[in-house]
Parts: sequence; structure tokens; C-alpha cells
Amino acid sequence: MFCPKCGTLSFPSPSGDISCTNYKCGYVGPAKLVIKGADGEDVDLSNVKSETKSQKREYEVIKDSDKMQGILTKNTYMCPKCDCIEVYAYLEQTRSSDEPETRMLTCKDCGNGWREY
Repeated sequence: MFCPKCGTLSFPSPSGDISCTNYKCGYVGPAKLVIKGADGEDVDLSNVKSETKSQKREYEVIKDSDKMQGILTKNTYMCPKCDCIEVYAYLEQTRSSDEPETRMLTCKDCGNGWREY
């Protein structure tokens, strides 16, 4: 809806009143919407209401930290937290392309994660 005083786009409240968003105008009151119809007569739109119904959506939360990523290695790395020697490892490019990749490690037993540069 538009402010009847200055023409600024305004949004009606549930009661049908509008408050102009233009700070210079400051109009607060009913929306006086009268337009010319196709036959030239005035059409009053002040009683027109619109509503938006929200749709119910179902979301599935996926937590990446719960799944073990990478290849299981034995006797290559040791977990700094529990001293386990079975560790999942994979490489990831975390910096620019001219820098070496980062080795991401996750302990099989305790789930502790760390990285080696």
C-alpha cells in the first residue's frame, strides 16, 4: 500500500491502518485507497485485506562433526588426547593454492580432531 499523503510504500497493520515510513511525512492513519476502475468510476480498496500463510517445513539437521571423515590409518599418527594410534585422516586445501594442504585428523576412539600443517 502507498501513503495517501506522500505516496511512499507503506505496510498496513492488521487493523488496516498504515504508518508512513518516510520520516518527513509521518502519516499514521487509515489507508485511503481510491483508484479509478476500468469504467472510470472510483473503486474503494480500503477494506481489502491480504494475508500470508506460512508453510510448515521439516528440516533435517546434519551435524558433520558426528561422522568420521577420511581414511583410517594405523600406527601413523597418535591422538594427543588419548594416545590412540587409529586415526581418520584426510587432506584439505585451507590456504591459497601455492601453499601445501592441511592434514585433518580425527581420533577413532575419542573423536578428538586436530590438524597438521
